[in-house]
Amino acid sequence: MHSGKNTLAYPGLTTVSFDRIITYMQYYYVLAYKGSQCHRYYVQLGPESADILHDVLVSKYDLVQVCAVPRSSVEPDIVISPAP
Repeated sequence: MHSGKNTLAYPGLTTVSFDRIITYMQYYYVLAYKGSQCHRYYVQLGPESADILHDVLVSKYDLVQVCAVPRSSVEPDIVISPAP
């Protein structure tokens, strides 16, 4: 039976909504330069995922910055939303 809500269920634990998990994740500003190309965006990640993202980008770009930012400084036009 599927209620249409995105949830994770683990035996013996309370059901948790994906929306609730994402709400508490930190926003990160991501800046990556390769030659004259500049990519910048915001994304919600856990700290470990932000470290992995940084390491991957460093191997592919000339200059990379991945840093935690307060929600109030996020530019909504360049937020990468989580997959549905």
